[in-house]
Amino acid sequence: MKNNPVVFLITGLSGAGKSTLLRALEDEQYFTVDNVPPNLIEHFLNILCTSNVKKLAIVSDIRWKDPESLYDVFNNVEKLAKCNMEIHKVFLKADKPTIIDRYKKSRRIHPLEKSLEIAIDEEIKIMSKIEKLCDIVIDTTSIEPTELKKDFFKYINENMRKLRLNIISFGFKEGIPSIADYLIDVRYLPNPFYFPEMYQLTGLDEKVINFLEQFPETNETINKLVDFAKFIQDKYSESGRFEAYFCIGCTGGQHRSVYVAQKLYDILKADGREVSITHRDLERLNN
Repeated sequence: MKNNPVVFLITGLSGAGKSTLLRALEDEQYFTVDNVPPNLIEHFLNILCTSNVKKLAIVSDIRWKDPESLYDVFNNVEKLAKCNMEIHKVFLKADKPTIIDRYKKSRRIHPLEKSLEIAIDEEIKIMSKIEKLCDIVIDTTSIEPTELKKDFFKYINENMRKLRLNIISFGFKEGIPSIADYLIDVRYLPNPFYFPEMYQLTGLDEKVINFLEQFPETNETINKLVDFAKFIQDKYSESGRFEAYFCIGCTGGQHRSVYVAQKLYDILKADGREVSITHRDLERLNN
């Protein structure tokens, strides 16, 4: 990302996905504003010159029924800013049958407030001049909403925010975490609980760690979970999701699950992954 503020000035056909794209940019920490009157766009641009906001996305379209002003803004937007910024003009469109289908599903009224087919034809004609001014034109006819974000960020060559994998150790006797996306049961590992010298220790203590690591199935478990966690994190990041909960349980949530969760966290963290760790039932025992 360059030091100059980055602006995406978004317009296009009603029902083409502008609001979906705006939400996606908001998720990526852009300051976003929907349905901005064309005559206020200059004001929003120049806020960037005196603020800490470095990433801005604005939607302005036919809803203001002022296509001439909208055209003028898109035609002269680079001259409106009072400081250096990187401005991209984005136009979203879709074919007529797709827009009709989306309107039927949403049951919304077209902003031109005419019969749907007439309104769409009129909007396509009005907006065609503005489309020619845009440096990014995306046809969303065959793009699912979940894929629009991925395709857009690939198009602008900007990495999306990576998913954070929240690793939680817990004990089954205290209940399964309700937020679990993935549930891993490690009760098959040897249990330090039954050894007097480790009864009051936890999976963070060296004696318990050494005990568990002498068994081949422990290391095999860690290796398989690391590979799986990386796979899940990469695939979820591609889909635009931001968090997933990876919950690892044993009987009491004191020894085996704590060791495995902490080991998984340490390896992923050392690999530069976005991860967090919570030992749910250790916190309960300590309180």
